[in-house]
Amino acid sequence: MRRGREFGITIDEFRIDMSAVRDRKRRMVSHSVDIHLDIFKKSGVELILGSGRFIGPRTLEITLQDGTARRVRGDKVIISTGTRATLEAIPGLAEAQPLTHVEALELDVIPEHLIVIGGGYVGLELSQAMRRFGSKVSVIDRNNRLLHREDEDVSEGLRGLFDDEGIDLVLNARLKKYIGEVRPGSPSVI
Repeated sequence: MRRGREFGITIDEFRIDMSAVRDRKRRMVSHSVDIHLDIFKKSGVELILGSGRFIGPRTLEITLQDGTARRVRGDKVIISTGTRATLEAIPGLAEAQPLTHVEALELDVIPEHLIVIGGGYVGLELSQAMRRFGSKVSVIDRNNRLLHREDEDVSEGLRGLFDDEGIDLVLNARLKKYIGEVRPGSPSVI
């Protein structure tokens, strides 16, 4: 839409409603969770949500979401660890309370400028989405190319795409310290 004039498409007003984007994302996630819960129910497998640790051979102690504990033992136990966003130990960064991809997808406004730390899959997907929503986006990565573990042609293809979309790339860079604060109108750090 932003490049529509190139293709002979003229639109007088164009804006992104981030509240509607966020609400749609929530509905999609909820629907996906419901589908998976239904699959578990139909399979006869017991799904236990909580935090667990092994306390003996084939024995887990699980702290459930309500705070109670439960012990389970079994010949076959599947543990889904999930993922959590982590912050690198950069002085000042944690105190600034930067957004992770989780909080960024809960925004109801489009950031004016988004600084994404890391050129991995999650950071790149978020960068591209936010740029397409209208944010100025800068990606900082410690490696000499995006997705540095992938084949070089993949990295180069992404770099070209990001250049075309106006996403700034700062490669071979390490953040030593964060000085400042995150406030409305200033760059948000991820």
